[in-house]
Amino acid sequence: MSLSSFEKAIAPGTRVLLDSSTLIAYFDGSEPASPVAKHLIDIFVRTGRNEAIVSMVTVMEVLIRPLKSSPGDFEHVMDFLTHFPHLRAAPIDLAVAQEAASVRATQRLRTPDALVVATGLVTQVGLLVAMDDRWKTIGDTRVQFLHLEDHLPFP
Repeated sequence: MSLSSFEKAIAPGTRVLLDSSTLIAYFDGSEPASPVAKHLIDIFVRTGRNEAIVSMVTVMEVLIRPLKSSPGDFEHVMDFLTHFPHLRAAPIDLAVAQEAASVRATQRLRTPDALVVATGLVTQVGLLVAMDDRWKTIGDTRVQFLHLEDHLPFP
């Protein structure tokens, strides 16, 4: 894939939901999708081209590895989650829980995935960004799905 096709896939101004797999690829740096995740976050989100939302489920999932490795890694990820420009962690509230129940009932996603997708729907993202093939089948006209690995190899 080319950089221009990736840029077309995420139109400027589109609010995106970043799944755990996207942030893990970003922090890890050695996964096949890491260059795509880095471009999305460091170029599109940091500059404000695209606002990013993360679910509290994603927050919990990306904190596990740093908690196991070192306090410095944990502090780095927490700093990212709380201070990175144009990125916001959205709470799981009654509206998200209600939407997650609907997603789970209609899409048969696991509860954590349903909560992440519901966070995106409630915060009105235009694009769910992840590496979970099951998300490709989400039949909701309010949101589109972008699979990071569909954009490999990346320049």
